[in-house]
Amino acid sequence: MRLMLVVLIFFWGIQALAQTAILPTHNIPIARPPDSQFSIEPIKETKPRILDRKFFLLAGIATAATVLDVATTSHCLSTYVNCNEGNPLLGSNPSRGRLYGVSFSILAGQILASAWLRRAMPHRKLWMIPSITATAGHGVAAALNFRTMHQLQTSGSQ
Repeated sequence: MRLMLVVLIFFWGIQALAQTAILPTHNIPIARPPDSQFSIEPIKETKPRILDRKFFLLAGIATAATVLDVATTSHCLSTYVNCNEGNPLLGSNPSRGRLYGVSFSILAGQILASAWLRRAMPHRKLWMIPSITATAGHGVAAALNFRTMHQLQTSGSQ
């Protein structure tokens, strides 16, 4: 037992001397942990959402502009004799069904192009171009329809 006590005191003494010893000031290389290039969890590729609020908002605005254009064109054609359609795809005096059929077919193609662009380039804003173009084109056409109806109304009342 005495021997064991002596050995214990000896090791404690060595520990105490080691804590108060002055170490050299030169750099001691320390081993770096290996760079972890591999992870245990599988990498989940997150795909951005294609059909979100922005997409439906722009598609809805384009649809509203198309409906306004077709409604004003149809009203002008049915009310005024001198009113003619300027779109060569529709003819000079198209029916309401033909107006809606051609206009909404083109609009559907523009919305599909917008979805395709959004899927192909999710971090770019190019997907907005087809919907904005449809909105602007049909909005201008509806405004021109209103102007034409106003001109025909004032010229007919004089």
